[in-house]
Amino acid sequence: MPPVQPLVTWSSDFNLDLPEIDDQHRLLADLINKVWQVTVDQHADPARTLAIIQALERYTITHFTQEEVFMREIDFSGFVAHKQAHQQFIARISDEKAKVLAGQRLHLDIVHYLKDWLINHILVADREYAVEYARRKEPASRLGLFFKRLFA
Repeated sequence: MPPVQPLVTWSSDFNLDLPEIDDQHRLLADLINKVWQVTVDQHADPARTLAIIQALERYTITHFTQEEVFMREIDFSGFVAHKQAHQQFIARISDEKAKVLAGQRLHLDIVHYLKDWLINHILVADREYAVEYARRKEPASRLGLFFKRLFA
């Protein structure tokens, strides 16, 4: 089957101005597009489908772990709720992986869930910690600039 149009097209609107996290989000979008491709391909190899779901699960766990470490480091006020959202997402992917292991095909509802979750999570939940981080960082950088000018 020829490649299908991507389900998630990365936009600069998704950038949090945290380059490492932005890169990880782009990779998550790419993985979701791979899930989309095997979902719409009626002849997709079940082993390939499983490999893609497993890759998404592994990468998501890695990304969420790094994101949660960052949120703890900046003492993000919404950490607990954010971590719970991560756990729910991982549980959903694990459920889908179990279905694939049981011989079921992926259905469109999972790819729409993945797309909606990723976009909403980045634009709302992740933006909250990015804004909180920027607010905390700004006074410190202004103070540093003040001292640089004062003692230059």
